[in-house]
Amino acid sequence: MRLGIPFILLISTFLYHPILAYKTIIDVLSEDSRFEKLIEHLQRTRLVPHINSLEAGTLFAPDNNAFEQFQDAEITQQMMLYHLLPVGMVGEDFFDGQLLESLYIRPGFLGSDDTGQRIKITKDGKAGKGRGKPYINGAEIIDKDIIVNNQTYIQVINQVLSPPTTLGKSLRNNEELYAFLQKVGLDDKLNQPQPFTVFLSRQSVLNRLNPIEREYMVSQYGNEDLDRLLQYMVVDDVVYSSEFPSGKTVYKTLSGESLVVGVNKDNAITVNDVPVTETDVLAANGVIHILDDMPIPNNIVFNTRKYLYGLNSTKLVSLMDEYGFEHYLENDAQKYTIIAPANDDIKDDAIPDSIKKDWLSYHVIGGSFSPDLLTDGTLLKSEFVSSRLGGASQRIPVFVETEAPVKAAGKSIRFEHSRVLADPATVNDNYIYQVSEPLILPGDILSKLVIDLNLSTFIATIYVSEVADEIKGTNGITMFVPTNEAFHDLGLVAQYLMHPSGKSHLQSVLRYHVAKGLLYREDMIQDVHEMTTLANATIRIEPAGDDNKLVVSPPESGSKQALIGATDILVGNGVVHKIDGVQIPSYVEITTHDILVGIEANSMLEVLERAGLIDVLNSTDYIVLAPTDRAFAHMDLDELLKDPYELERLAKLHLVPITWQDSWIKSSKHDNEYPTLLSEYDKVVFREEDNGGIIVMVKDRSDKTPAHVIGMGRSVGGKVDGGVLMMDAVLIPIRRGFFGLPWGWSIFLVTAISLISASILGGCGFIVYKIWTRRRLGYRSID
Repeated sequence: MRLGIPFILLISTFLYHPILAYKTIIDVLSEDSRFEKLIEHLQRTRLVPHINSLEAGTLFAPDNNAFEQFQDAEITQQMMLYHLLPVGMVGEDFFDGQLLESLYIRPGFLGSDDTGQRIKITKDGKAGKGRGKPYINGAEIIDKDIIVNNQTYIQVINQVLSPPTTLGKSLRNNEELYAFLQKVGLDDKLNQPQPFTVFLSRQSVLNRLNPIEREYMVSQYGNEDLDRLLQYMVVDDVVYSSEFPSGKTVYKTLSGESLVVGVNKDNAITVNDVPVTETDVLAANGVIHILDDMPIPNNIVFNTRKYLYGLNSTKLVSLMDEYGFEHYLENDAQKYTIIAPANDDIKDDAIPDSIKKDWLSYHVIGGSFSPDLLTDGTLLKSEFVSSRLGGASQRIPVFVETEAPVKAAGKSIRFEHSRVLADPATVNDNYIYQVSEPLILPGDILSKLVIDLNLSTFIATIYVSEVADEIKGTNGITMFVPTNEAFHDLGLVAQYLMHPSGKSHLQSVLRYHVAKGLLYREDMIQDVHEMTTLANATIRIEPAGDDNKLVVSPPESGSKQALIGATDILVGNGVVHKIDGVQIPSYVEITTHDILVGIEANSMLEVLERAGLIDVLNSTDYIVLAPTDRAFAHMDLDELLKDPYELERLAKLHLVPITWQDSWIKSSKHDNEYPTLLSEYDKVVFREEDNGGIIVMVKDRSDKTPAHVIGMGRSVGGKVDGGVLMMDAVLIPIRRGFFGLPWGWSIFLVTAISLISASILGGCGFIVYKIWTRRRLGYRSID
């Protein structure tokens, strides 16, 4: 009788492995020293009989190293059961995302009382069966498919598996979300022994809400809506990703609202069209699916009052209710734009009761103004009507930057000094702008300007000139305020104006910058305006070019114009505009002599006076090279004053008989020569330094340190166009001999000429002597 091949193979297998059919998992583990600690824990937890009774199964067996590394918690019987599957599985059976039911059962946690806790398989590389490297709840299989007996296998892993905790405890790692769950009491519910499916955003749970709505939701006023939002995350059942049907399926949430789970042909899952980025995050009483963002239920509706709560502007609302301004919040027929400071920024004690109504109405603008309608320099009419402005509405200037770190609808916006912190809230076409601080009613003109450090020079001159009270006491004014740079550009003239000797001129200059009447930017760009100033002189304001630039100047032809920079700086009695140049009325005349007095060039003035040259300064175009008193301290001035000849020479060397030059350096490659009053030979050389400064030297003199120009000032008004260049050293004239040359060159030249003359005379004498000698000896020339 011939035996069939299958039977022979079966007998061979049995003979080759005669013992395997009778071994248990415990037997195999006991034969391997790697599992000493595992055997120990199975014995301690009294699971050996139970495991031996298994007809089929899979044990995920941590080795000794895994137990040594595990110190998170006590190893219990439930934990050991979590390592067991009721079916035999080998490595080829595993695939990515696979959920396996363990022998650890928590009655009711996953629905029925006999449902085991899940284990999740993940894979590196290929996700399908038999491909890629499998991981068991993140633990690596380090020895696979150890055969025990009929459909029973051991998979050796490098970690001890911990059963999942409840949803409530699992979400503790998300601090923000867990705090919200505790706030509404949902954390306790998610710890109950009943199944849930949680759709959790990988972003903040409030990510899809704008900042105002988020602030509202976390405030005491938003608890009810926050509860609705969190309950919308939870379905009262456990639904693993493999259980979602193809197409769209509606699931009712704890909030009573429904959400839609969609599965397309590629098995991509969405919830309310929001992509699911991770599925099947296991929990003891359910499962978590991670979404790209948080769906918002339809039963959460935001309104104006909620937005004001979110802006932390409840105090503003209370004040509006108290002072009868409810219509600004509730009147839908009339549209308003509300500027809303936060509660902490509204200090009741800082706002006198007498002006609270004015203050509140100053935070309301008539009409709906979206960010698109706000442009830089816009001047909006507030609901505050000012008696100091003749019953006109006080304005709120708007400043807009297109490139800035804080943006509202693509722009950085400020109302006066209050910066818009976020995109405006829009409710019933009313706009609410959250600002960094409350608006301040325009107050005293000088108090407003003193905080601008770029106007500090102007503020100082106001007080020095004693015209401050006059300016503050005049209603309805437009002031053109020069910046510090504008005064700097005056050079030494500014020093003169600040000097006691220039006080009357300074008063005239300052009054000239204050026009009677209100003139805002929107008025100035329309046409040319000529206004009477406090100096009783006319000033002209006009557009310049096609780029909306504005200039201000005296009305006389050829007057130097100043560019108007920042405009519409509001004050209690008018409006202020910055300008980049100090305007001086035509009747003000500041001479070169005035400048010398103003800079206190006392030594130079004495030299000029002793040399009899003071009067020519005010009648002829001269540039005075004026060394400082400190520079004169390095020479014996008393000795110089006793020598009229040297005194006059030094004084004239410091007078350049030309008109004022806008640029003293004509060429950076060659010396720039200028004549002096001393002589046609005595010139000064201007040279530009590497740092942009100017040094002055006496031409042909190299034995003295050059003087540095440390200040410039041009005379103003009158017929003389001169000025002063202040220097840190005194120029010393060259002593000249013959032909106007320095003495050294004169001696050299005279010596050279003498030697040449002597040589010529000697040669001629020798020739004459030769001729005479020949004739005496009887020689005659042959004709």
